[in-house]
Amino acid sequence: MTRLRLWQALRRLTVVGCIAALLLSGVSAGLAQGTAPDLTFAVFGDCQPGGVSYSPVLRKLVVDMAEQRPAFVLGCGDYIDGSKDEQIVRRQWQGFFEGISPLQALGRIPVALAPGNHDIMGTATNQAIFAEYFGGPYLSFNRAGCHFVILNTQEPGNYGRIAGPQLEWLKADLAAHRGALLTFVAMHQPLFPVDGHRGESLDVFPRERDALHALFSAEGVDCVFHGHEHLFHRQQIGGIDYVITGGAGGALYARPEEGGFHHYCLLRVHGGGYQLQVRRL
Repeated sequence: MTRLRLWQALRRLTVVGCIAALLLSGVSAGLAQGTAPDLTFAVFGDCQPGGVSYSPVLRKLVVDMAEQRPAFVLGCGDYIDGSKDEQIVRRQWQGFFEGISPLQALGRIPVALAPGNHDIMGTATNQAIFAEYFGGPYLSFNRAGCHFVILNTQEPGNYGRIAGPQLEWLKADLAAHRGALLTFVAMHQPLFPVDGHRGESLDVFPRERDALHALFSAEGVDCVFHGHEHLFHRQQIGGIDYVITGGAGGALYARPEEGGFHHYCLLRVHGGGYQLQVRRL
C-alpha cells in the first residue's frame, strides 16, 4: 500500500464509524472474561531511528501490533530523526514507511499520526511534507461510536501550544461530538510531563495548558495520549487518563521500573469502557 493509500484508508474510517452513542463517563474498565471488544486499536510514539533507516525496535513492535489485528494505529510523534533539508526528510520518511510495512503486509492496517518536534523541526516545509503523507496535521474521525482527535503541538510559530485556528477547530470539534461513547486524543508534547521534558512541553504555557485540560474535561475527553518523553507513564487528572507512550524505539529516558522500556499500548473498547494493555518488547 502506498503512503497516500495509508491515509486514504484512514479517511474511510470516518464514513464507516460515524455513529453517535450515549455519553458515558469513560472511566477505564477491564473487559469481562470471554467478551469480545467492540474496537481494538494501538498507540505508539517516539521511534526515531538514530541515523538508520528505521529502528529495529519499531519493526519488532509493529509486527506484534499487526498480529493483534487492530482496526487502526495512532501515533504520538517523532517517527524520524528530522532535518531542515527536504531531501533528507523525505528519505527518512521512506525509512519510516519501510519500518511500519508489517502493518500493511499482515492486514493493511491504517495509521493516524500526530506530528512530533523531530518530524516538523519548526519549518513550514516539513509540516507540509507531513500533511502530504498523512493529512492534517490536526484532524478527527469516528469509529465504533468513539471519537478520535489528532492534534499538532509542533505548529510553526505555536511550538508547544494548541492555539489560534487549531484551538478554535478543537473547541468546535469536541462540541460537535459530545455524544461520542468515548473520546480519545493523540498529540506529541504532554500537558503534564513527568521526566526529561518538564519545562519543554505544554507546561511552558501553564495557563494555556490548564485551559486545554479544562476544555478536555468539560467536553468529556476520556484519554489523552502523548509521546515526547521516552517512557511509559499513566496518570489520571480530573477524571482524564493522561498516558505518555514514548517507547517505540528512541533512546529511553528512565529506568525500567520508572517506565523506561520499549513498548506500545493496545486499547480494547467494550461496554462503554476501555482496557489499556502495555505491550512491552
